Amino acid sequence: MVRKPIFKLEANGKDITQTIKQNLISLGFDDKDGFKSDEISFKVHGIYAKPTFGDKLELYLGWAGEGEGNMWLCGKFAVQTCERDYKEQSTEVRATAVDFAGEIKTKKRRSWENTTLFAIAGKIADENALRLKISGEDMAIRSRLQDGVGDLEFLYSLAKELGYLAATKNDTLILAPKSGDDETDEAKTESGLPQIELNLIDLASLNITEANRNAYGSVTCEWQDVESGKRKQIKVGKGKQTYKMQIPEPKSDAEAYKLAQSKLNELKKGGINGRCSCMGANIVAGAQVKFKGAAGLEDVKFSVKSVSHTLEPSAYNIEIEFEG
Repeated sequence: MVRKPIFKLEANGKDITQTIKQNLISLGFDDKDGFKSDEISFKVHGIYAKPTFGDKLELYLGWAGEGEGNMWLCGKFAVQTCERDYKEQSTEVRATAVDFAGEIKTKKRRSWENTTLFAIAGKIADENALRLKISGEDMAIRSRLQDGVGDLEFLYSLAKELGYLAATKNDTLILAPKSGDDETDEAKTESGLPQIELNLIDLASLNITEANRNAYGSVTCEWQDVESGKRKQIKVGKGKQTYKMQIPEPKSDAEAYKLAQSKLNELKKGGINGRCSCMGANIVAGAQVKFKGAAGLEDVKFSVKSVSHTLEPSAYNIEIEFEG
């Protein structure tokens, strides 16, 4: 049985699927982990008037005849660019999950004092009309300077520093711990970032690249204690090779520990990178993935960095980029 790809596209709440489908060349959805915004694009035959920048698009992808859940929501997006090719007689529209035409990209300089990671995320979500979805334990923060950067760039950098995953999807700001322990896996699932198992026989390709990395087995955080005037430090991990980092005075030893643990996790990652491709599926950036039937990889968990979806009238495929 040949599977038939389907999609649904709404513009400002109006279903425009049939209009796009009649002239569709290709439709793409790039799901990215980190500060870069998710993006969709569609290319159609013909020259059309440009849509209004900032118009809201909502995209669903899936397969025909596969039950109620045959389509899944990719997200909500704001139109950013429109390109017309007069030689080819085609029009391409691109939209991002973050409305960069709005206030969210405004660079700000402000200080965050005696607060927490979740409190900062809550304020940024409120200021930018986003819902907030959090999991894991909150982290106390003594002081951080948002120095001439936009809200999301600041929050994503802070979250990464503290060992959290930050993402903006479907008008929702998501925060979840980013490590490999069981508690984190549960938190990721609650935040819509699940664990995925892919079978080698279902993949069109699977490529792994291993690189030589500095074999740091531990990290030491050091700071100046203002009250006593003494230097303090905390160490996480084991091993002869230790990475040393200087940090501002933390609000607690737990904050220093979290910073050190996050750095150690970062140093351990990136030694293995890979790509795979398969038929379209509901796989999201930030999820964990395992490969069944691939010798030597079955017990290894990888973190999905990006997923590129490409839908054409008769085909729907994805390419997944991951690291371990």
